[in-house]
Amino acid sequence: MAATAHPDIQQPEPQQQQQQQQEWTQVRRKQQPRHRNAGKKSQLKAPPPPVTRPDNTAAAAHLSVSDIQKDHDRLENQWRESTCLRRLKDLVMASNSSKPKVTRAVCLGIGSFDPEDGAWEVKRRAHVQLAAFLSIIDSLQSLGEPSTIQCFFQEPLFTASDRDFVRSLGHEVVESPRGFEMVDRETLVFGIHLYRDIYSQAISRSVPAVFIGTGLNVWEEYHDTGGLDWARMEELDRQCDKVQFPDDDGFTTFSSTSIHWRKPEET
Repeated sequence: MAATAHPDIQQPEPQQQQQQQQEWTQVRRKQQPRHRNAGKKSQLKAPPPPVTRPDNTAAAAHLSVSDIQKDHDRLENQWRESTCLRRLKDLVMASNSSKPKVTRAVCLGIGSFDPEDGAWEVKRRAHVQLAAFLSIIDSLQSLGEPSTIQCFFQEPLFTASDRDFVRSLGHEVVESPRGFEMVDRETLVFGIHLYRDIYSQAISRSVPAVFIGTGLNVWEEYHDTGGLDWARMEELDRQCDKVQFPDDDGFTTFSSTSIHWRKPEET
């Protein structure tokens, strides 16, 4: 289903592209795109924003909760040693007390840990995004946020085992549109490489305390995205300080992703 525009954006695989039951609408590049921060370079190229969401029918589970946990333990250990995590912690810890308070976190569209075709890249992406999301929550709590920030996951592609795995970690799985309805000004929204209508719904009620996902500057590189709520995206962009999400070395897991912190004067 959660962080900056890059020149010469290419089109590697977007979030959940390898999962079955997905329909895509191809976006086309503008002839003369308007680039922001054109002088900056990135080691990884950003994928184009996906513009439609998949069929909301979850696949049958192939893995047990124990199988998913084993995969997660292995990938989380790798994540703990990664440069991406170190840089991410530095970014979060650099946020001071003037940053908006976070009391709830909503993770949207993380993907299945048990994809229908068993693709390892899809599994890895879901597990790394989960590890990153929970690392951010841990860091915020260490800075004096509520001792327990409630975490909610909304992902229509979750299998029964996916849902049970997330619950086994102490978090709640909700059905759409409840995740969108929970977003308020004390919410952290985490959505990586999501579909345009999901972004629109996620910020329709309120500009959250923290928004981690594709920013306006990346969406502006494309047309045929009429379903995006530009007014809300522009308001999100205006109200937030933005920083690029660190790269997942060798992968496009977090490419084109920004961390948006709502500005103190907007609280």
